Amino acid sequence: MSATRWGLILVAGLGALAGAWFFWLAPPPASPAVAAPVVETPPEVPTPAPAPEYPVPPPAPGAAALPGIDDSDAAFRSALLGLPGAGPLEAWLIPDLLIRRIVVTLDNLPRDRVALKLRPLQPATGEFLVDVSNQGATISPVNASRYGAALTLLRAIDDEALVALYFRWYPLFQKAYNDLGYPGASFNNRLIAVLDHLIGTPTAAEPLALVKPKIYWEYADPALESASYGRRLLWRIGSDNREALVARLIAIRGRIVTAGVAAPAR
Repeated sequence: MSATRWGLILVAGLGALAGAWFFWLAPPPASPAVAAPVVETPPEVPTPAPAPEYPVPPPAPGAAALPGIDDSDAAFRSALLGLPGAGPLEAWLIPDLLIRRIVVTLDNLPRDRVALKLRPLQPATGEFLVDVSNQGATISPVNASRYGAALTLLRAIDDEALVALYFRWYPLFQKAYNDLGYPGASFNNRLIAVLDHLIGTPTAAEPLALVKPKIYWEYADPALESASYGRRLLWRIGSDNREALVARLIAIRGRIVTAGVAAPAR
């Protein structure tokens, strides 16, 4: 299990491959004495339902122009730290390429691993704590305290103000997402998909058993170890922290969806 990196502020289109059926038919001339073969019509394959679309509200009338994404760090950082309750976030932020870091990290959370060099926040302090006994190794309950400061900060930030900031700066989030290699795909759709993935993290019975086949600790249960990075992180932080975080993600998701319900898609 790789070292934990904390990075959750809200945020890909999945590329679909379409195949075409080709066939060749050249029957020989039919004999009058032989009945024509019965051609069975293949069953109709149902068309999969399209993925839901989550529109983005338009900019407020008279809103000032945003800087280019490569010149946005100072202004976006100032706006983010200006949110009610977000002041302590200053000590966690990695100051450069901030919007790009947020986008790539969010996009990677449902995957096997994240690009730790591109995380937007500093990692949690302290060492990963493990209890070792004759029965094996488990995550120590004390380990959950490593994430207390991050959870306290997340609770302090106002949801409504956070979502408003996200939509205010959305064109740059969209630009960063398209630059990852998803031209034409909606970052807001991807963000909702990532939130749904994290919210749907199954409950895992604690204490969680660990093994250390090489350098890092891993979950002993292959089903847990093969899960996404985001879900492995949610199990690691402890059940109480996980429930609190998922509750916030549900609230933030609701605000994002509600804000765009009556809005035309950009």
